[in-house]
Amino acid sequence: MQSMRRQVHLCTSTLRQIIVGRRPASTGAVSLTTEQSYATSPKIKEDDSPLKGRFMIPAAEVRQLLDARGNNFEELLFSLITPASKLARPPISGYFVGAVALGGSGNVYVGVNIEFPGAPLNNSIHAEQCLLVNCLHSGETSMQALAVSAAPCGHCRQFYAEIKDADALEYIFGLDAKPKFLADLLPERFGPSDLQDEPFPLLLEPQSNPVTWNLDAEAIVALRADDQEFQRAATEALVEARQCYAPYTSCYSGAALITTSGQVYSGGYIESAAYNPSLSPFHSTVVDAVTHFGLPTYDLIHEVVLAERPGALVQHADNIRLLLNRIAPSAKLTVLPLV
Repeated sequence: MQSMRRQVHLCTSTLRQIIVGRRPASTGAVSLTTEQSYATSPKIKEDDSPLKGRFMIPAAEVRQLLDARGNNFEELLFSLITPASKLARPPISGYFVGAVALGGSGNVYVGVNIEFPGAPLNNSIHAEQCLLVNCLHSGETSMQALAVSAAPCGHCRQFYAEIKDADALEYIFGLDAKPKFLADLLPERFGPSDLQDEPFPLLLEPQSNPVTWNLDAEAIVALRADDQEFQRAATEALVEARQCYAPYTSCYSGAALITTSGQVYSGGYIESAAYNPSLSPFHSTVVDAVTHFGLPTYDLIHEVVLAERPGALVQHADNIRLLLNRIAPSAKLTVLPLV
């Protein structure tokens, strides 16, 4: 057991090296910054708009676009909605939704709706949710304005009530493209303060959850010491669990997926005060893979690593198995228990 603990220590010591928006490379892979990963998107040659098929435009390029066009950022965001919607994945509805936001860093981010054929509709990822996860994975700490194809549904209005400075975020949609605010879209809303009396870090603020591997997880990680992709996925799943947003249930969990080419993408659980709009760690992981890699087909998912507490009131493993059975039946699910 001592040798197992030493091996796990080697794995988890890499946690300090992981920075949101920049991930260590898998074996044989080139380490890319966030901007480089977007620039190498396979969609880039199919889009002649300023978006160029990417899910992020870096701040310097945004400034150049604003100077060249002579418009404001609201107009720029509105102009990017149509090219953003073309990146959507709606095999069930056929309804393409794009959402575009300006982050506090000056970067512009994209989100799209993602659907899973053969699975229940409540597994669908809304464009606004995808956008928020994209911002989180890129290390963004605030959002200034959001433009979307159509008026945000009630599901997404509720989901956005969790973010820091929710009342200051501008929403741009409709023919007039006149900015609106959450107080206009969701008056007298039910939110974080209705479930928690004491203030706590909201979405886009740092989270620090006290979880680590239990003995069973340590043994699994040690047994696969020579599998570098798995080691990285396990490490990232734990990182995601430690920084996920679960203030209402404390059911901290994170996930990572390994592609057939050895790339690793990850995501954490995101709760909502209304519960139903919550996003599982697997869904966040799919967003990461789509926005940073393009993930042309779910068949490229080789393995999913899930970190969650046994016996927690919220469990994700069974739903992930259901989804994998529909979209990537050959993929393996490995659950690493937390304590």
